[in-house]
Amino acid sequence: MDSANDMDGDLVFDIGLNNGDDAAYYLDLGYRVAGVEANPLLTSQCTLRFEREIRQGRVKVINAGVLKEPGEFTFYRNLHKGTWSSFQPEMGKRGGAWEELKVPCVTTQQLIAEYGKPFFMKVDIEGADLQALHTITPETAPAYVSLELNCADPILEGLIELGYSAFKFVNGETYRPSPPIFDHQTGWRLLRKIGRHAPFVRNAICGLPGRLRPNSEYDPPGKHNPSGYPFGPHHSGPFGEQAAGSWLTGAAALRWFGVLKNNYRKAATENECWWDVHARHSSRSGRNAGLINQLADHRKRWSALLSRKAGQVQHGKIATLD
Repeated sequence: MDSANDMDGDLVFDIGLNNGDDAAYYLDLGYRVAGVEANPLLTSQCTLRFEREIRQGRVKVINAGVLKEPGEFTFYRNLHKGTWSSFQPEMGKRGGAWEELKVPCVTTQQLIAEYGKPFFMKVDIEGADLQALHTITPETAPAYVSLELNCADPILEGLIELGYSAFKFVNGETYRPSPPIFDHQTGWRLLRKIGRHAPFVRNAICGLPGRLRPNSEYDPPGKHNPSGYPFGPHHSGPFGEQAAGSWLTGAAALRWFGVLKNNYRKAATENECWWDVHARHSSRSGRNAGLINQLADHRKRWSALLSRKAGQVQHGKIATLD
């Protein structure tokens, strides 16, 4: 086994595998996937969905939770909405219908020790995202990560401590970095009203570059989707260099998210804060960042070629950037 400090450039950790939609996207890009899911029903579904890829060694489905310490913990499987299931009772019991299950849990560092250090790690585990960072170190931190944010946990601070130095924020529904217009923002609400009665005003703002568009009111329709992949409601969207927006420094990211959290609090809609943070580790050389898109295109062409020639995808090592 490679050292945990040696990155496997074609490996993705999908922590919060859910129904496997994100894993399918990562496979489409040519990555191998270690998917971790606490819900045993979803684990069984994904085992069937990726039966071929599991045989090929391209997918590993792991029925476990990821917390700050290993052991067996109570998992609250929500019977009203599966994505509300959580190790936190106040989250898992939403809607009033749930069942309690004892689920084995591992740490992120244990996953790295067993499967290798991933190039990218997605974390979406309903209130436990911060715990996924507890056991990794700056040396074992993946090159790119994404985590679901909330208004309470110091996730950004934790990422900065691990050596992440560049950040993007994307809305969980649109994959874009533009915030909404909140009820207390009377100026923006007035401009929105004017734009709806005077389309030339709206069109002028919509025509601005993405970094200058003030909020989601003026975004293009649909999701940010540079590759054209058929994203659905359970996808997390593009990651790394493909994620929308410009990279922010740690200080700028803390300021930006601080303003966003304050607006959600003023609007009394903190429970509607559905944002992901994408982070790039400082160990990634700036000269390599521009090669990520080329690598993704290469992986996709390679996967398609193998499919045409062999009738199925045959996994092989692809050159990494390291």
